[in-house]
Amino acid sequence: MAKQKITLRVDGRPYQMTIDADKEEVYRLAERELNANISELRTLYANMSAQDLITIVALRYGINSIAISQENEMSGEDLQALDALSQRLDKHLNRLSSSKKG
Repeated sequence: MAKQKITLRVDGRPYQMTIDADKEEVYRLAERELNANISELRTLYANMSAQDLITIVALRYGINSIAISQENEMSGEDLQALDALSQRLDKHLNRLSSSKKG
């Protein structure tokens, strides 16, 4: 995969990165969203340092990422219920298939 160097600016500070060329749009969107969140917090907490604002934004992203991961995980009970449903569906389809043949 082709690599390219880009510079992202977070709160005005440049960060050079080497990324997969086809991922640039994702990086640019993340840069814009991050800076928008920092700006939003800056208006709410004008006395906070840039480092504190960036830390709060990072915590928000981390919390959201973990919440999404947990929502997407299935518990053992969920998997058992799906397995039982799958088995019932298979039995039903087999009965239908058998009745059509006979």
